[in-house]
Amino acid sequence: MVVLSGEAALRLAEKNVPDLILLDIMMPPGIDGFETIKRLKSNPVTENIPVIFLSALDDTQTKVKGFDLGAVDFVTKPFQEKEVLARVRAHLTLATLEHERNEQILRLEELNKEKDKMMQIVSHDLRSPLSGIKGMSELLQGEEATMPELVREFSKHIFNSSTTLINLVNDLLDVAKIESGTLSLDLSQFSLSELLKDCYNALFVLAKQKQIELEFVGWDAEHVVIADRPKLFQAFNNLVSNAIKFTPINGRVVVTLQAKDDKCVVEIADNGIGIPKEMMAQLFEKFGKHQRSGTSGEKGTGLGMSIIKKFIEGHSGTISVDSEVDKGTTFVVVIPSAPPAV
Repeated sequence: MVVLSGEAALRLAEKNVPDLILLDIMMPPGIDGFETIKRLKSNPVTENIPVIFLSALDDTQTKVKGFDLGAVDFVTKPFQEKEVLARVRAHLTLATLEHERNEQILRLEELNKEKDKMMQIVSHDLRSPLSGIKGMSELLQGEEATMPELVREFSKHIFNSSTTLINLVNDLLDVAKIESGTLSLDLSQFSLSELLKDCYNALFVLAKQKQIELEFVGWDAEHVVIADRPKLFQAFNNLVSNAIKFTPINGRVVVTLQAKDDKCVVEIADNGIGIPKEMMAQLFEKFGKHQRSGTSGEKGTGLGMSIIKKFIEGHSGTISVDSEVDKGTTFVVVIPSAPPAV
């Protein structure tokens, strides 16, 4: 369809959106082609229509302006009909491919949302029965006087397996929330020193069982942050438990807390087995090729480090790692300190 003015082209394009527009620049006495394409690109209904300029103007400045305004091509008059038709076909093909690509992206986004929702539902429904299994197996282990040795041994295996599954379920829930954008932070002001003391108390027995010296340095000073306490506790608890996990018997894990400028710096250092170079690049990726057993056969989910990184970055913090095989690993976490009280 042919129209003789920019105004008419705008009205027709909005009413019956074309697949492509051939547009001249000089169209007196109304608006010119440059103004026409500006208005086309500013209208959500017509902004994605490919526009090819046809013009007797052939200077570089005019062509560059046309492309800057959103044209996909520029043909100088006089033109060859076959050349124009070939360009039109090419740009129609590109427009079709772009439309199909956008449709696929939207579909993938929908499928990803459905996957995240399904993961949350399944993980949530799994957590309750697993917690029951873990609790009952723990009770069986406590009945040492009346339970046969074989029952106590089996109950221990059930307890360990259910604990691993619960950790996996919790990690999957965290990943689903992070990827769906529903992970929220419940901020409060608290002492980071006290939080690390809680980590020490929670992991002291685990370290003792592996005959690992667990030392915390920096408790003597009050380091205050504004953060989501449970999530920070989970992050630091996982980092310290990982250090214990990958440190052999009679090893050492040291957690140091100090203030630098307006930030709290936490260093978790061990003299364990270290991280191979080929694993370092994927260390913070979910399901990366960094899954391996601890020095006593402890298992992991492959999700923990990616979640830790998201939690730390969610608090405007950073996490870095330095490691050498058979010599140990050091993680450094930096979290903004709470502003001083006025």
